[in-house]
Amino acid sequence: MSAKRIPFEQLPITNRFMFAMVFGHKEIAKPFLEAVLGIRIHELKDPEPEKTIDVSPFYKGIRYDVFVKETGPDGEVLRSFDIEMQMEDNVDIPKRTRYYQAMCDSEALNKGEVYYKLNDLYIMFLCPEDIFGQGKAVYRFKNLEVDNPKIELGDLCYKNFYIFNKYRDVAEKSIREYLEYFATRNPSSPETKKIDRMVKWYQTDNETRKRYMTWQQEIDIAVDHERQRANDAEKRFYEAKDRANKAEARADEAEARANEAKGRADEAEARADEVERLANAEKARADKYEKMLRELGKL
Repeated sequence: MSAKRIPFEQLPITNRFMFAMVFGHKEIAKPFLEAVLGIRIHELKDPEPEKTIDVSPFYKGIRYDVFVKETGPDGEVLRSFDIEMQMEDNVDIPKRTRYYQAMCDSEALNKGEVYYKLNDLYIMFLCPEDIFGQGKAVYRFKNLEVDNPKIELGDLCYKNFYIFNKYRDVAEKSIREYLEYFATRNPSSPETKKIDRMVKWYQTDNETRKRYMTWQQEIDIAVDHERQRANDAEKRFYEAKDRANKAEARADEAEARANEAKGRADEAEARADEVERLANAEKARADKYEKMLRELGKL
């Protein structure tokens, strides 16, 4: 059953469409990234909200909420950031980050380029609940050597998770203010007030409403498509199961017939053994009688 749809005029920042629209502005995304990652960003290219990557019609594509790249003085790409608002369906997020990394990297290099040109990649998920269940408000992951965690793999990929309902547990004020706004929708800093003003503007903008309706239709179509694929897969499963059951029944019948034939063969063999035994006994009596006649001189 699908979740209750929120009226457009009430769409919060935690709605993926609204989040993508607002954070699709670099003057919103840049201070956010600097605050939650503790870094300084030289310049951001215009963010790409709802950026879609389809590498092949045969493989699963992805749609980022907000994808943005940092550029240097000469326009070179320094770092890439994928920012995702995830309100539900949190079970598979760790594996989603793995797939997102693969898709980001596949697009980062042109054919023939060397791997060292891969730059820092940050994949960031904003979630309401603690998906790891360890009581933390912020989880930061990078690849380390198992037996000696002081050794880093150095692949420059970082996966961060921000649990905004636990904003009270965040020591860093700059991070806490953002997470508090996502959790309560009450802005408490100049940056979150700016976000809130933009949300309210989008809520009243007719062009944004039209884009939202188109976006929602695309989502509904995608959901229906996935549901149909699931139904088709379930139908194929039960058809295959039915064929397997019928084949098993035929095998059982064949086995029963084979066992019956073997039983008849065993009975025939037993009768043959009995006939042979009687014949041997009759021959023994005949030999004995012949011997007796020879002894009496009758033969």
